[in-house]
Amino acid sequence: MKYIIQVEIDPDTGADIESQPEKIQEMVGKWQALNPIGMYFSVARRAVTIIVDVPNEDAMFEAIHNTWLVAKDYPDVSPVVGADEFPALLARVGVGG
Repeated sequence: MKYIIQVEIDPDTGADIESQPEKIQEMVGKWQALNPIGMYFSVARRAVTIIVDVPNEDAMFEAIHNTWLVAKDYPDVSPVVGADEFPALLARVGVGG
């Protein structure tokens, strides 16, 4: 299943981790190990959006935990489906024919 993970880092935490770039590199490395579909870094604010396709959240636990430690906030994790998968998802939950 695909997941969108969104991480926003508040200014105080951001200033702290900017002085320790190895923390950012470690966090990015944890997500890269999952072969993400995409990783997008906001230029205007301290935010990262990551899209991965993994069997379940368990596969992401290490990266989620590391992100929580670095950002000092739990990332938003949202399961998503593409337009081609959406009808099958609706059928699974009993909507439609």
